[in-house]
Amino acid sequence: MSWNIVSEFGVQAWNTAKLRTAFQPVKANHGCAGVDGVTIGQFERRLDANISNLQYELDRGVYFPLPLMKILVAKKNGEPRKLCIPTVRDRVVHRAVLNRIAPKLEKEFEECSFAYRKGRSVKQVVYKIKQYYNEGFRWVVDCDIDTFFDNVDHNLMLEKFNHFIHDDRICTLVAQWVKAEVWDGKHLTVLIKGIPQGSAISPVLANLFLDELDEAMLAQGYRYLRYADDYVILCKERRRAFQALELSKKVLADLLLELDDVEVTSFEKGFKYLGVIFLNSMIMKPFETQMKQRKVLYYPPPFNLQAYLLKKHLEAKAG
Repeated sequence: MSWNIVSEFGVQAWNTAKLRTAFQPVKANHGCAGVDGVTIGQFERRLDANISNLQYELDRGVYFPLPLMKILVAKKNGEPRKLCIPTVRDRVVHRAVLNRIAPKLEKEFEECSFAYRKGRSVKQVVYKIKQYYNEGFRWVVDCDIDTFFDNVDHNLMLEKFNHFIHDDRICTLVAQWVKAEVWDGKHLTVLIKGIPQGSAISPVLANLFLDELDEAMLAQGYRYLRYADDYVILCKERRRAFQALELSKKVLADLLLELDDVEVTSFEKGFKYLGVIFLNSMIMKPFETQMKQRKVLYYPPPFNLQAYLLKKHLEAKAG
């Protein structure tokens, strides 16, 4: 199968320069090796050969991602957080795709969305909340979507993605990454829902999936701000706050999602959002302790890559 087709992204989607460019942020992130055991340093030592191999596989449509490696790291509160780590080679392709699609998808996102977007930050959210307070919006709906990254419906996700990205090559790759295989140290399973955290492309997919919620809230005139899967709605009346909550629940239900923590409160009572405390006109940020290196709580044993590749080869031959 040849991928050299004309699309909105041009005839030649992959070349060594673009893949080399994609490697640089992968290197800068200092991530660990994936299921193949290849570290960033090892990949870089054979960079020319590795980039050439990736270009060859992508151009001919024979590329397939290796399984993700599931690890557990400690959150700030010590609780475990699941990450699914792609191999270095796959992270390079993720980044190359992200470089192509991000500018197009960015145009679709709303001003109320702040996470994972260049030039946007928690500080900007704080300033917006302060602005709305000064404008008389004193009632607050504070919401957290229940295990969002684990519950994203694949069909809905890919339907939204394919609506905006009209390139069969890229759509096929993203479908492979969303429906990834995961090695947890004992079993190799296939994701049936959710967006794997640990991939460079997951944040933009998350924003795309929740853009429908953003649009619905803004269409009703709500002062609404979202940072990843946490959002707040500011209203002038308590009644209006509960109406906003019900609307957001309805939109999330259509997305097959539910809320976890929900609070309808006010600036008078005070609330905490994104680690910042708001109480009347005061904004308080707790003293930041020195950031500790993220502790890995679980790292799976080696994956039998040779047996996996042999099985893939036999399946391809039989198919």
